[in-house]
Amino acid sequence: MNLCRPRFIIHIGRNSRMCLTLLSICFLSACGANSENSKITADLVPVTGTATFKGKPLAGASITLIPQQGESGTQMASAVTNDSGTFELITPMPNVKLEDLKGAIPGRYKVVISKFLMPDGSALPPGTTEADAMTEGAKESLPPVYSNFEKTKLAADIKKETGEGTKLDFVLN
Repeated sequence: MNLCRPRFIIHIGRNSRMCLTLLSICFLSACGANSENSKITADLVPVTGTATFKGKPLAGASITLIPQQGESGTQMASAVTNDSGTFELITPMPNVKLEDLKGAIPGRYKVVISKFLMPDGSALPPGTTEADAMTEGAKESLPPVYSNFEKTKLAADIKKETGEGTKLDFVLN
């Protein structure tokens, strides 16, 4: 009996090594993404605004800025209007605090404004996604000229200027 011999041996097989390698690559990529995210968040321009429909504040509407074709370096930004129809855009990114996401990257965007209502005409319940609401029969309440990506004529040009941010006002008829 050999007392110096270890009682167990850690054996890493080929598949395990492959998994460890892939996990390492993912981890290192995430580190790189964080530095890229930091650069993007530093370039964000604060964007606020209002949306009205037929002269009244448009509450609970989704405002989405989608980069125009050919715009490089831009990224989608979005917001939901409050009861007075005002909004503040954020540019979603993984692993970044919400307060660091406020604003949009300078560039030209198509704008889609959407507001879903439940079949009885009521607003979506808090925390309900549009996808979940659609399974419950929710319908778009705004005309396609505002709510459809292919039909919208709404646009925004976000510029990096010193001092003030950008204010967008959407008056829908």
